[in-house]
Amino acid sequence: MSRPGRGRRGERGVGRAVADRPATRPPRDPERPLPRPVSKERYRRRRLAALVAGLLLLVTLGFGVRVLLYDAGLFDVELVEVTGAVTVSEADVLAAAAVQARTPLAAVDVEGVATRVAALPPVESVSVGRSWPHTVTVAVTERVPVATVTTSRGPALVDRSGVVYPGAPPPGLPRLTTTPRSGDPVTVAAVTVLTALPDALRAQVETAGASVMAPGAPGQVTLRMLDGKEVRWGTPERAEEKAAALTALLTQPGTVYDVTSPDLPTIRR
Repeated sequence: MSRPGRGRRGERGVGRAVADRPATRPPRDPERPLPRPVSKERYRRRRLAALVAGLLLLVTLGFGVRVLLYDAGLFDVELVEVTGAVTVSEADVLAAAAVQARTPLAAVDVEGVATRVAALPPVESVSVGRSWPHTVTVAVTERVPVATVTTSRGPALVDRSGVVYPGAPPPGLPRLTTTPRSGDPVTVAAVTVLTALPDALRAQVETAGASVMAPGAPGQVTLRMLDGKEVRWGTPERAEEKAAALTALLTQPGTVYDVTSPDLPTIRR
């Protein structure tokens, strides 16, 4: 007759014996040699070989890309797309761009194209890019005329930067009475005032002129309205305040309206 609990104690003893038994390593194959450590010299040679292989691969890929982009004819120019041209004709833009058909698109000198197109008088700025696989894009921003002038070569336009360029004057633009010169401080003062005027006021201006009281001094602008009234504007500064004061003054009778100081505007009858 077995004693109670002996089997359990025996089982616990067997469990401990199995858990405490050290793990045995598999026998090493005597015919398989141990791996030898790689020497620093062999490591350097391997790195050099990998570097040379990588360079050869890059050269091969670069040659293939060059053949694909330049020599295979798969990405040649087929179209020059012009946007933004209104007063300047698309034909003039294309002629100035001078992009040859069947030229590799990657070889197009986009900066050179932009420089040539920007030389057209009505063009203020231009952006040239590539649209793969076959198109050169030319985005033109034209000058915005704010006044007309009379030059020795006939009528011309003046843009908001004071640049004088040839063009047919559109109706309704004020006329400059000063001698026009691109970038001249007097011209710039006059067109700065015209640009700052609200549309309703600008539509009433017939002529604009400016004078300099002393060398280096800012231009003093004078406007003449369509109804014959004279506006003494002064310097281009504080344009918004002067425009508000002038709008209120023009509702009153008078011949000369002075907003040189918008804080103390005056009317002479």
